[in-house]
Amino acid sequence: MSSSTAAADKDLGNIIIDSGTTLTIVPEEFYKKLESTLVEKIKGKRKKDPSDYFPLCYETKSVVNFPKIVFHFTDADVELLPMSTFAEVDENLTCLLIVNGGVDGLAIYGNLAQMNFLVGYDLVNHKLSFLPTDCTKH
Repeated sequence: MSSSTAAADKDLGNIIIDSGTTLTIVPEEFYKKLESTLVEKIKGKRKKDPSDYFPLCYETKSVVNFPKIVFHFTDADVELLPMSTFAEVDENLTCLLIVNGGVDGLAIYGNLAQMNFLVGYDLVNHKLSFLPTDCTKH
């Protein structure tokens, strides 16, 4: 899965890294491709989210494995564990924590995707770094 080029192919720096936003939000076109790919890969019983907030959900006990998702940034690939991209949001209901931001191209890399990473901001060189870490040990 590619995030840096999906939000707006012609623009660099097209996703906001936001520790104050919980979910990761991606543009509609990108979301549709991501959801389609995940539906092909995830073996389990799809289930509707009663709140209608999360479009891609599964009956928790029916899924053996949720796949890892990799975000491709310029010079950095960030491999997210399923615990950062899927969560049980209701009893026996696990949903994708990446949501559709609509056609306006909104792209926000939320704090659940940043979980268990030290995120470094090099403002002088305009670079971002992600260091995998076990945050339970800090």
